[in-house]
Parts: sequence; C-alpha cells; structure tokens
Amino acid sequence: MTDPWAQTAPLTPQRPRGFSPGTVAILATATVLLAVAGLAIGWFVAGDGEPNAQPSATPSVAVSADASPSPSEAPSPTPTVEPSTASPAPDGPRMPNVAGEEFQAIRRQLMADLKVTVNVVFDQEGEAGKITKTEPAADAPVRPGTSVKLFVAGGIVDVDVPTLVGQSCEEAKKALVGAGLQVGPYPAEKVGTVTAATAEAGTKLKWNTSVSITCETAPPPSPAAG
Repeated sequence: MTDPWAQTAPLTPQRPRGFSPGTVAILATATVLLAVAGLAIGWFVAGDGEPNAQPSATPSVAVSADASPSPSEAPSPTPTVEPSTASPAPDGPRMPNVAGEEFQAIRRQLMADLKVTVNVVFDQEGEAGKITKTEPAADAPVRPGTSVKLFVAGGIVDVDVPTLVGQSCEEAKKALVGAGLQVGPYPAEKVGTVTAATAEAGTKLKWNTSVSITCETAPPPSPAAG
C-alpha cells in the first residue's frame, strides 16, 4: 500500500550542526585583535607611554634640604701675618767696604758722597798706602756732617800743594782739604780772591800740614773826577 503523505509533502533539507569555516576565521581574527589591544593598554597603564619609548639619559638630581656646603664653597680663613722680627734698616747711607783700596781716592769719594769729614790714621800694618780698616766699620750707618776714620798702612805721605793764588777763597780751601792739607789762619779777608799763600803750587808737604792763604776783595772803583 502506498503512503499518500510521502508523495505530496516536499523533502526539507537538514542544516548541519556547528560553525562554518568562515565564522571560525572571523572569530580567530577578533581574538588576535583583542589580545593586541589588551597588551597596548597594559603598557600605558604601567606608565611606559609609548611601547618603544626609551628612558631619559639625563639622571635626576635630588637636592637635600639640609645638605651641608662642600668644603670648597666655605670661605678660606685669612692667614695670620706674623710681625717681622728683623730689625729695619736705618735710613741714610752706609759705610762702604773699602779695605785694601788706595786711601787718597777713597777719602775724596767719601767726602763727596757721604758729606763727612775723613781723618787718616797712618802707621798701620800692611801694604803702604792701602786702607786696613774703617771707623765706623763697613755697612754701618753714616750720618752726613760727622767724621769717619781711615786706618792706612805705612808712614805719613807727602802731597803736592795745589794752585791757590788767583783762585776764589772758597775754591782754594776745598783744594787744600782735597789734597790732604789743612787751611791755616787767614791773614786777611775770608772771601774774595787768593792773592798769596804760604806754600807755592807743586811744593811737597807732609800730609795734614797747614797752609795759610790771603784772600782779598777788589777795591771799589774810584769815583770819576768831577
């Protein structure tokens, strides 16, 4: 006997169970995208900013509020200056070291440079005419206007009388002293021109011998006859 239903009702196709291959691919792609997004969010939350950002090479400097200044910043103490114990050099000229020098040239030099009177003491031991010592001693202070002594080896020497007549009285006195002679008493004026002397020029006399000079001033011109 034939089934009437089976002849009149169309057959309905059955849908297979599970996901299709296309749906599986879409779901896999979405899963990968979500994983990448989650990793990026994790980097930002951790404070790294951009994933490829590198840390700064400049170190941070922490300053302590109670930090003490370094020793180099503290002011250097002023050094204490000890007063000098050396005695200050006295003002004025000093006696030069003239031992062993010929006495006549040194005598004239001392009178000119130090403005002193020089007395010569002969008969010392040593080479004749040479200075053996001085008083004051070498490097001692010498005050102008005072007297110094030269101690000279050998006996008293002879000196030449300088030219005196015709010189001014003042120049003649200087010439006598410079030659090692003394100025004797003035028989006339102490100013003017030398008109006479007790020793002629070129005469040999012993050291420190006195020579007198006559100095006169020229008389005033006579008034013209009226």
